[in-house]
Amino acid sequence: MIKKKNTKSPKKQRKRFYNLPIHKRNKLFNVKLIPDLVAEYGVRRLPVQRDDFVLITKGEYADIEGKIKRIDKKKLQVFVEGASVEKKDGSQLEIPIYPSNIVITKLKKDKNRDKIIQRRKREIEEIVEEEII
Repeated sequence: MIKKKNTKSPKKQRKRFYNLPIHKRNKLFNVKLIPDLVAEYGVRRLPVQRDDFVLITKGEYADIEGKIKRIDKKKLQVFVEGASVEKKDGSQLEIPIYPSNIVITKLKKDKNRDKIIQRRKREIEEIVEEEII
C-alpha cells in the first residue's frame, strides 16, 4: 500500500486541485446560505444548482443578485444573471464567478435537495448527541 504524503509545496497543491476528479469537485460547489435559510432548513451550506438565486459577495460584481444560468464543474465556475459585460458588437459576455464568492438567497426545491437537507440534519443531530454524551 502506497501512503500519500501531505505536501506544503504550492506547485503540488495547485496540481492536485486542478486535477481533481469531477466527483470530488462537487464539494467545492458547497455554498453558504443566508441566515434566514439557515434558520429555516437547519444547514449552513448546500451544493449550488442551476436556477438558485444567489448574491455575489466579493469582487467587481459584489452585491449583484441573480439566478444561476450555468455551472461549469470542469473549470470551477458559476455564471450568474446580471454578472456580464457588453461587448463592442452589443452582445453580452458572461463573467465567471468562483463558488466561494456567492451566497444562496433562494433555493430551487427538488427531491434530491430535500434528501441532502435531511441527511445533513441527521448528521448534525448525531454530532450534537455525541458531544452531549
